[in-house]
Amino acid sequence: MRNKKWLLLIAVLATCVMSRGQEKYLADAPSHHKFWDGPNTALFAVHMAMEATDFGITHHNLSKGGQEMNPMAKRLCESGTAGQLLFFGGRTAGALGLSYFFHKTGHHKLERAFTALTIADSSYGVIYSFAHR
Repeated sequence: MRNKKWLLLIAVLATCVMSRGQEKYLADAPSHHKFWDGPNTALFAVHMAMEATDFGITHHNLSKGGQEMNPMAKRLCESGTAGQLLFFGGRTAGALGLSYFFHKTGHHKLERAFTALTIADSSYGVIYSFAHR
């Protein structure tokens, strides 16, 4: 029950960040915007904070004998700190790169939605890791 409350809180916060960033663009929505505008900067700051938290708690859990449950991350995360840095840094760089690709191809809603999805994914990892310490 406690985990669901945390997940709900993080989902609401991520939604608030996204909706707040869209407010000023509703009246006269420009066809283009700079990639590093206010909403994207806020979204990536939240994403990087969640990834850093996920890295820290995963590192702590694995150093205490825990197991990585993500099959895609298992080999890297269980190989030590360097593997964990590579995995979490790669996730962050991949999210940034794909979001930039969506931006350059004119898919501006998808650009922000994808970043919000990566925030939700990282948040789930943090909640799960804290619940299984």
